Order: sequence, then structure tokens, then C-alpha cells
Amino acid sequence: MDAAGGGGEEVFVTYAQIGAYFSLLALEGPSAQDRIDRIVPYLISLLPPPFVPAPDADADESSDSDDDHFSLTSSDDDIAAPADGPAVDPAAQDGDGQDHISRLPDDLLSNIVSCLPTNEAARTMVLSTRWRSVWAATPLLVDDTHLRAADRHAVRALSRCVAAHPGPVRAVRVTHTSFHRQEYALERLVASLAAKNVQDLILFNRPWPLDMPLPDDILSCGSLTRLYIGFWRFPDTAAHQPAFPNLHELGLFHSIIEDRDVDALLAHCSKLRILSFAMAYSCGSRLRIRSSSLRVMMEWRCGFNEIIVEDAPCLERLLFHSISDRRPVRIVNAPRLEVLGFLDLQIHALEIGGIVIRAGMNVRASAMLPSLKILAVKVQFSHATEAKMLHTLLRCFPHLQTLHVMVVYASY
Repeated sequence: MDAAGGGGEEVFVTYAQIGAYFSLLALEGPSAQDRIDRIVPYLISLLPPPFVPAPDADADESSDSDDDHFSLTSSDDDIAAPADGPAVDPAAQDGDGQDHISRLPDDLLSNIVSCLPTNEAARTMVLSTRWRSVWAATPLLVDDTHLRAADRHAVRALSRCVAAHPGPVRAVRVTHTSFHRQEYALERLVASLAAKNVQDLILFNRPWPLDMPLPDDILSCGSLTRLYIGFWRFPDTAAHQPAFPNLHELGLFHSIIEDRDVDALLAHCSKLRILSFAMAYSCGSRLRIRSSSLRVMMEWRCGFNEIIVEDAPCLERLLFHSISDRRPVRIVNAPRLEVLGFLDLQIHALEIGGIVIRAGMNVRASAMLPSLKILAVKVQFSHATEAKMLHTLLRCFPHLQTLHVMVVYASY
């Protein structure tokens, strides 16, 4: 696998192999860390968008007011808030000189505050005692792009921010922070998120060491509805059983996870609808899908040796982009599958209902997927077998409505 996203393809199954490969390349160009660092922004671009856009970096750097250094973890004694009324900027007042915003109901004010960047939302505490109570009741949205902390203090700032907020935690997005040599602060952060019932969590390590263990407490975040992690070694579910009864969406990016841990996640995520793997690694692994709720499964440039859809009665989309040697794709039970691809006829060996699909074969009903409507394939037409296989595939999907063909040209 070409983990740097360019050049020839190398297949990796462990991070030790990745490190050795990049160290070898470093003799001829950028260092191993520089090559990995190039991957991170691209993987981040695949994530769901942030709830609140990051502040303008240029404006942030040009300002030198005391507010720029406001602490998210300040105690009540550190905040000199007037008790007799809100301190309102005259420029922000209405024409009649009245503060109409503070007259709004608390729940509406809380919604307004939740739309602000993390640091600006916290500053509303200094407006008045009423605004302080609004901030305390507002579900916390934390994004490390909103925090102005040196790299060595970023993890501690995140941990203190979550621990100091008296209200619930709605969402945390960490994509620009390195947790290297910050294991204790990381454990405190994850434990606080579990205790405060975080609902939405995106947690990336930036990104060294490559196989940094993710704390076991992540498996105790039972209130999560969406979880994306990147550049971690996933916890051992044999020692700590996952508890994700409300999880709808799960993404594992550039992380190490064992087959048994994937099986445990699917078994304990009864509401999971979307499952994504991007550049995930494991040794000699196969991705086995057994889920009564899963609707979308995406695999992109991972190290799985085999993909098996064993029992997925609700699965509608099976998407993958593989870069390895010959890889079986077995579909045993997926009666609602509507979208399949990209099926690379040079790499993938498709099997439906226990029958291996071969070019030119007579297709029986048990080897058909009547539900499939959209198919995407990669074909090298200069190979007669692949051209013949495409014709056979069309007979496997009698109700196909849309066919996407990517033509692959032979390299000489």
C-alpha cells in the first residue's frame, strides 16, 4: 500500500512495516514523519464538517486584547461579572438603547452560544450572572482549532476545558493535536468525555507514534452517536467490552484494529448505520460484516485480505477502494444491497451466495443480486477475460439501473 498517496503500491499489515518503509524512502527524499504528515490533512478532509467553523486565523493572530487569552477553565473567582446587569457594548445596542438579546429565553440563548467557537462561547460568562448560567447549561462544543494553546499544552487545555464545564458535552473535535508523551492528560480527557456523556467525538492523534494506544475508557462512552478516530491502536475488546448502544456512525482512519475487535464493535452497536475504514491496518485480517442495522459500509485503501458480507439484512451500500493482491469479496446475505463498487476486476474475486463468479459462466438465480441498482467497476478491456467478466456481472444483477465503468489502461 502506498500510504503516502502516490507512487508505487506497497502492502502493509503492521505499523512496523510502515515505519521501515518510510525510513527507507527518507534516504532519497522527505523524512518518514513528513510523508505521514502529508496524509493527515487528506484524511481530515474526509471527516464530517465541524459544527462551528474555525475562527479566522489572520484576525486571531492580529488581535492582542486580553480576551484573546481568556481561559476556558477559569473559576468563578477569576471572573469579575457585574451583578446588576449585563455589560453591553454600546455599538451592539439597538436604536432604543435596550439589550434585547438578554431578554430571550434561556434555551434560545443556549442555542446561540452553542453556535459560537469554543473560546468565544466561554467568554459570554463575563457579560452577566445570567449569561454565566446560560453558558453552564449549554452543551459544550469543543474544537481544538478554536483553542490558542502551544502544542505541548494543547492536550492539557482540552482536558481542563471538558472537566471544567459544568454542563453536558455535546461534541468534541480534535484533529490538530499531538498526544505524544501526553498519556495521562489523554486518559483524563477520554474519561471526562465518558463521564459527561459526549455524543459526537472525532479524535485524531497528530500522528506520532503511529501505534499509540487509545485509552480503554473510549469503550465506555455509551452516549456516543458518532465516533471517528485516527492514528491509534484500538483497545482490546476482549479485556474491555464495548458499550455503544446509541452509536449510529463509526469511522476508523489509519488505525490498527484486530478482527475480533471489529466483530465485537458490530455485535455491541445495535443501531450502527454507517461504518467507514480508511487506511486501517491489521495483520492477515478479513473484514467480516455481521450487523442487523448497518446500511453503509466503506473501505478505502485498507490492509484487509478479504471482505465478507456474512449477514447484513439492511445493508444498502458497499463501497471499497482496494490496493492489494487478489482479494475475495464474498456476499452471503445482503438482500437490500443497492450500490456496489468500485469492483476492480483485476483485484477482486466476487462471490455471491457461495458461488464464485467467473467470466463466461452460466449465472444461476442463487448467484444473483436482484436488489442491486448501481454498480461501479474497473475494467482493463485489453484483457479479454476482464471484458468477458463484465458481461457476466451484468447477468448477476438483473435489475441494474446504472453502470459506472472506469477504464484501466495497460502499462508497458
